[in-house]
Amino acid sequence: MSDEERADTFFAGGSDEEDALAAEQGVCTTDAATGSDELLVRYSQAQLARGRELLSRIYAIRRAARYYPLDHPAVKESVVALMGVARAYHGEGVDVHLSFFEGEVLLGEQLLTEESVLFDQMIRDITALGIGSIVVKRGADVDELMRAAHVLAADEELIAAKGGLTAAVEAQGLANVLIGALCVVDRATHEAVGGVEGAKATYGEAVSLLREVDRLMRLNKPASANKVKGVVRSLVDGATSNRHAMLQLTGLRNHDEYTFYHSANVAILSLSLGSLISQDYRFLSSLGTGALLHDIGKLSVDAEIINKPGTLTAEEWANMRLHPVTGAEIAARIPGIDKSAIVMILEHHMRTDGSGYPERTVKRPQHLASRIVSVADAYDAMTSRRSYSAARVQDEAMSLLVRSAGVSLDAALVRLFVRMMGVYPARSAVRLSDGRIGVVVSPSLTDPVRPLVRVVADASCARIAPLDIDLTVDRDVSISACIDPRMLNFDVDLFV
Repeated sequence: MSDEERADTFFAGGSDEEDALAAEQGVCTTDAATGSDELLVRYSQAQLARGRELLSRIYAIRRAARYYPLDHPAVKESVVALMGVARAYHGEGVDVHLSFFEGEVLLGEQLLTEESVLFDQMIRDITALGIGSIVVKRGADVDELMRAAHVLAADEELIAAKGGLTAAVEAQGLANVLIGALCVVDRATHEAVGGVEGAKATYGEAVSLLREVDRLMRLNKPASANKVKGVVRSLVDGATSNRHAMLQLTGLRNHDEYTFYHSANVAILSLSLGSLISQDYRFLSSLGTGALLHDIGKLSVDAEIINKPGTLTAEEWANMRLHPVTGAEIAARIPGIDKSAIVMILEHHMRTDGSGYPERTVKRPQHLASRIVSVADAYDAMTSRRSYSAARVQDEAMSLLVRSAGVSLDAALVRLFVRMMGVYPARSAVRLSDGRIGVVVSPSLTDPVRPLVRVVADASCARIAPLDIDLTVDRDVSISACIDPRMLNFDVDLFV
């Protein structure tokens, strides 16, 4: 299979903006008024259904302003129509919060996948102005929205002439219509802090904390929220400033302490993925807490069930399926723990198609953070050796994730995850097209199927002096497939 065919297999239907994620850039809003409280808004299904109308009204404003002056009745008519949709939300006690990142649009914390495709060009135009979020708060009126239209309907030249987006917004004196700037976070500038040793120390702290939580549970004592927050703070800092080194560590495994290592891996994967959506510290802190403690309920499941090598009985499986509920109850008893983290613990096995557990008495979508944890949890579980199943090689796990996209897992988040990790994630043992054996050191910033590989053996599997090959530069060789390093009797950890 050629690189082009392999990429098509993983990214069929992806947009041009999604391709830009290969450059490892994330998006956040910088206006203080568009912080985590807004990001975590959860709208009802009826409110989400109105998201398309919101975008249609914004599109109408921009289209009318293209042909008429901003004081023309046609423009005002479009503004009044947008205000009418916003007031429907206000009448239900919520503000309108739209945010944009890499070609995707969110209403609150819900990714609007279809609308991201339908309004692709408008989203490009809006983000080209530097706009990362639009909030229409209760208290806004038509006059203020008309002033906001001077920004929303502008082009890049006009915004530049006004001294940039911030100056253009300030000039309109907006109080209840908030237009947040787009902040691009370039991975290349966020790798120096802490280094490999700092990442290892943070990972070790996470595993140690989980051991301590297990010990306290056996004594029927609650864990310390302050200790949890301290470890999560280090994980957030590592994921945002030292992402590459942190992601390399997610390949660490310990079969005897599977739950501890798995939970640390899921926390790092979730935070790395979450930081592509928002750099808001409170959002990431909450996400990190829920991801780190997502399997805390398994600590109360009988070890014989957890470690059973064969198929579980119906009774054992029913017991296992209780762990999200049990985990949420345990977390709720930790004084000072983040309440949204409890939601993630409860929801991490729920699925976008309703096939997961626990069963929902009221049909509602998973929280955005829960969907992030679900993707990270699925990938790490598939690539881990468990008592009842062997570990899958990394590219097979990625392929299975993609097959689940839009079914049991959030499609947009799966695309982001694969872009972040690459088709062949760090620590993957791979066979090259010329037969040589190597270990993936890091994903490419530009091509998800052509990472940096450290060649460690020749085609006959004889060891050679390690040689690094950047497959985006050396186009004469490519990766044939991931392989199980145990078949070659060598330790991946020695080469990364």
